[in-house]
Amino acid sequence: MDVLKILAHAAPAEPKAPDFSGARKNELGSEMTLTVQGGKLSGRYKSTVSSGGKEIEGELTGHVNGDLIAFTVNWPTAAITAWVGQVVSVGGKDNIQTLWQMTTNIPEAQEPKGLWHSVYAGTDTFARP
Repeated sequence: MDVLKILAHAAPAEPKAPDFSGARKNELGSEMTLTVQGGKLSGRYKSTVSSGGKEIEGELTGHVNGDLIAFTVNWPTAAITAWVGQVVSVGGKDNIQTLWQMTTNIPEAQEPKGLWHSVYAGTDTFARP
């Protein structure tokens, strides 16, 4: 798809942007702490669902634009996860609803044929604890 055609249909940014700063927790118990300066996002993400069965923590960086958010976490293993989404009010509470994709390294011998094994996708909803 042509990005310019998609952007032409985007609604204008919300007049009052939500406050993304602070702690958020998803439905699986993973936690993130966000700091916002202008449109830039930084923080930490602690996942409770690592492949090793233990908590894992990584640096979070990203951007906000009105009620939109996009961020990545560079894990201490050979993996990176990216989330995109926006704030949705549910029962008077602002939740961040996202789609995510994670890419992991696979052995060189499996590339390029097995590269599709290296990308995972899902959804997360983040609420204030």
